[in-house]
Amino acid sequence: MTTATVVDELVYANLDLSGLGWLEKVHVDGLDELGALVRWMEVVSGERSNHGEATVLAWAEVHGATAVIDDADARRAAQKHGMPVQGSLRVLADALREGRITEYAANAFADAMVDTGARYPFGSGGFLPWVRRMKLL
Repeated sequence: MTTATVVDELVYANLDLSGLGWLEKVHVDGLDELGALVRWMEVVSGERSNHGEATVLAWAEVHGATAVIDDADARRAAQKHGMPVQGSLRVLADALREGRITEYAANAFADAMVDTGARYPFGSGGFLPWVRRMKLL
């Protein structure tokens, strides 16, 4: 799942979301969620950045979930504040290691992210060698 704010950011960036019908979109608008959002905005957001990350962290905090965010600074700040957080590459590597996804599907997903501008430590076709080099399998 992701937040409506993250979806709005992806739409603003002109990314094709047509294949993401499986992804549940949640809103951060309950009183507890709004209170958490104010706190996370202060921790991770600049005037015009990391708003999506703040909504993900707020929702995850209120619902007892692990936040999945790729912004390294926001991830470090969340960890510093005791929030369970992972990057999407870690989630993908865990799914691969646990047999919940094939190597082909994992690499295709990583390539799709790279193709949309994700700043990963590898280029297209580089997920599997990176996972092995990082000893995540």
